[in-house]
Amino acid sequence: MLMSNSSMPNSSMQKNTANLLHKLPARIESPYALGATIYCPATHADLYAVASGQKFANCRSIVICLEDAVAEQDIEIGLKNLSKLLTIFAQFGAPENAPYLFIRPRNLDMAQLLTQWKNIDLINGFVLPKFNLDNLLGWKNILLPNMQIMPTLETAEFFDSGYVGEFRQAMQQEIPFVLAMRIGGNDLLNCLNMRRPRHLTIYETPVLTLIHQLIGQLVPFGFRLTAPVFEYFANLTLLRQETERDVLLGLVGKTAIHPSQIDVIHEVFQVSQHDYLDAQQILQLDAKAVFSNNGSMLEPATHKQWAIQVLERAKYYGVTAPEHNYILKNG
Repeated sequence: MLMSNSSMPNSSMQKNTANLLHKLPARIESPYALGATIYCPATHADLYAVASGQKFANCRSIVICLEDAVAEQDIEIGLKNLSKLLTIFAQFGAPENAPYLFIRPRNLDMAQLLTQWKNIDLINGFVLPKFNLDNLLGWKNILLPNMQIMPTLETAEFFDSGYVGEFRQAMQQEIPFVLAMRIGGNDLLNCLNMRRPRHLTIYETPVLTLIHQLIGQLVPFGFRLTAPVFEYFANLTLLRQETERDVLLGLVGKTAIHPSQIDVIHEVFQVSQHDYLDAQQILQLDAKAVFSNNGSMLEPATHKQWAIQVLERAKYYGVTAPEHNYILKNG
């Protein structure tokens, strides 16, 4: 979570609008496009600099948070700060390199208020906190049709495998199209009266079992999942180890708590050259039913979905050469 420190556009910036886009945000075609998603409190003094991409040029997506990151007594400050940001974007446009912009409202009532704001269509969508069966229909009823959403799975009910199956069925029926579901690791640990130990990844805690369960019950039915935040931002080595496991499990992005984590997450999500070449061969129209490449067996019938995801990931994160340099990047 970004801490605070100041800048809305000054008069010279306001006059120079040649490089600004005056249009609604483009629809995000893949959750991989989000990259490492930074959560920023709506009360942040540098909200414009963060949301416009001036402060962190490598950041591809921002969630402006009005929930856990904002104290109850500061809600009005956060709302006013957010309103000011959207007014500036409406008047001057968002810079071309601005990150994708989402809002995490505090609750359903706040979300309903926000959907009525004049300039709310300038954001890409909403992150839905504490999302579950109890509030699913409430969210469905207030969401705007052009908004993309990312529900957050972070409440105790999800530890029940039967509940997850019921939740999936409800989602398939009521809200089948979501950009991604975000796994709220710290909230899930809190359900267990735990905090992640400083020297361990999330995969060395009891939440590992739940992550496996969510993957098994949601991914085969078309839902994509993003990885939890790693809060010890001073330990980039352990962050790298955790993100490698995120990628191994097929998660499609990761929440970031600090800008120093962004480049590490993006680097780990790059595709190896071997995987990229294998994926290309698997998806060839004239590929044989079974063939070998680089000492491994390739079988399009069973490897096709993996290959599609590899190429999708490569589109947004690039492909590493053996020396770990970019050889391809788009996005």
